Amino acid sequence: MSGPGLNVPRSDPRWPALRRLRPPAFMLMNVGFISIAYALVMAAVLQGWLPVPTDFATSLRGQSAWEAPVKVLVAIVTGAMTIVGAWNAFGLRRWGLVVVGAVTAITPVTPVCFVGFPFALWALWVLSMPEVRQHFT
Repeated sequence: MSGPGLNVPRSDPRWPALRRLRPPAFMLMNVGFISIAYALVMAAVLQGWLPVPTDFATSLRGQSAWEAPVKVLVAIVTGAMTIVGAWNAFGLRRWGLVVVGAVTAITPVTPVCFVGFPFALWALWVLSMPEVRQHFT
């Protein structure tokens, strides 16, 4: 099996768990990267570094002085937690951190949470299976 994380032969008892968990973990990792990218674009708009329509820029700048930067910071932290959780899923490590990573993919900080919702549910469903959970260290 190729890809990130453990490379185990098909005879290894962890192989079915990895086969089930890798697709949602990969998609959650993508959601985390997209969330961080969105937050960085939002920060660039706040600083005036990107030419954007005035309606969009004034709606972001119309927030209080602390509200928009806090949203950017929270979006970066939740995106990073999603990536860390997905990366731990690839190695079948830290089951609780993987669950936290899936949950942070659906926190409504950025519009990316709508993209992450089905993948987070998929990951949580796979993580709830006893035959998957038993292989976590």
